Amino acid sequence: MKKIFLLVFILGVATCADAVEVSWMYVQHRLYESGRTYNRLAFGLTDDSGRELANDMEVASISLVNPEGQVVKLSDYRFSRDEEIFGIYDAMRSQWQFTEQWQVDSWFSADFSEPLIVGGYRLLVNIIDGRVLKYVFDFKGTAELPIISSESFELRPDPFGNVIWKWEIPIILGHMVFNLHTVVKASIDILKGDRQVAYFFIKIPSHMSYLFIPRDIVRKMSTKGDRFALRIQLETGDITTRSYSNTLIVDDLNTVVFSGKNRAE
Repeated sequence: MKKIFLLVFILGVATCADAVEVSWMYVQHRLYESGRTYNRLAFGLTDDSGRELANDMEVASISLVNPEGQVVKLSDYRFSRDEEIFGIYDAMRSQWQFTEQWQVDSWFSADFSEPLIVGGYRLLVNIIDGRVLKYVFDFKGTAELPIISSESFELRPDPFGNVIWKWEIPIILGHMVFNLHTVVKASIDILKGDRQVAYFFIKIPSHMSYLFIPRDIVRKMSTKGDRFALRIQLETGDITTRSYSNTLIVDDLNTVVFSGKNRAE
């Protein structure tokens, strides 16, 4: 009986490991309103059903090779998993679209400080059964991005319980529109005490300076957490560069907030 159990266990592990694949990957330069900068490797792993992994037990180690064939010195990798509600703005129909239910997402990340090089970055993920998963990201170079400042954030509920979040667009961003494709990602970390328990984000055209959050989404977020950390990210279309505002933290999404109040780096 013990031998049968051991065989089933080994086959089960091998089957699970064989099913794991890299679903996406990028390397990205990040800069912050606080002045901090660094580079980030991020990637996702899925099983044979296309579901994100629930943990990192299948991963033995990871490495990243730059376009010159040298191994990049990475920080220890981190595995993250959360519940999300996300949305898009349909510019053709002028419609806000959001997922109706919480979705589970997971990803791996590691940071590094060495300069990024134009070309193919090769990710190697060593799986516990000895397999090595490979993925290549074509890094096209960093861009000079402005930062949308949290000093310009305004938050206001309307009479129906929806929330309007506004910010100011840097003038230089308007001059960049013909030479560089960018997108804004407005995000809210949903906190319970000091712990992040869920996440909200929406991607919108970078020339838009506001976000409409329907009351049903506001209610869903408010039932999850008791504090909310708002931040604006500006990202190139090829995801090679991203800038971050400082974070605005509020205890209630129905709070009226004007520029510069309740800021946190």
